[in-house]
Amino acid sequence: MAGTLYSVGIGPGDPELLTLKATRLLREADVVAIPQGDNDVLTAKNIVSQVVDLTHKEQLLVYMPMTKDMNKMNAAHDKGAADIIAYLEQGKNVVFITLGDPTIYATCIYVHYRVIAQGYKAELVPGVPSFCAVAARLNVALCERSEPLIILPGSYKESEQFLDQPGNKVLMKSASQIAQVRDELKKRNLLPNAAMVERCGLPGEQVHWNLDDISAQNSYFSIILVKEKEIKQ
Repeated sequence: MAGTLYSVGIGPGDPELLTLKATRLLREADVVAIPQGDNDVLTAKNIVSQVVDLTHKEQLLVYMPMTKDMNKMNAAHDKGAADIIAYLEQGKNVVFITLGDPTIYATCIYVHYRVIAQGYKAELVPGVPSFCAVAARLNVALCERSEPLIILPGSYKESEQFLDQPGNKVLMKSASQIAQVRDELKKRNLLPNAAMVERCGLPGEQVHWNLDDISAQNSYFSIILVKEKEIKQ
């Protein structure tokens, strides 16, 4: 009988935010699939290794290129799915770890869909979303009473139109467009209502209460929260 793929959210960085289910599945897994970007830093593996001993686990590196080239992305996702399916065919269960939650702008979902399309069983396991951890780090609520919440990738070209809508906003993965995002907020007099956390829960975490202080060199793992009222330190 074929194995099952579990795409598991491991939270934003703090290993104490791994859920009990994520921890159990990692301990029970035959194979742990680990996302690898364009450098040698295996962030997701480093997080879970603080909770679960992966030393004796079979491990599969799944390349996830940092590119907008659809051909390169599709090729990487096809290969990742094929490599996982090879283990499923052996009857092995695979846990594919991903930062945050697998249903929120997670690249693992494209591999997950491909595995399902090939007729194999696959389950999504939620994790603590990064923007929830950021709000907690800032000591503010994401939304209160009837406030709406808008979640956007910071690189989304049309994101500026959403800044004019009512409600609180989360701008995820903003680093590549950080200066533009800051300027759009400044134009709307929203800087007092905004704060950013870089590498939340990871080594090198920084909280930016004043977005005038941020630069184009800020980490990819940067999230800006914009509230309808002023954010106070």
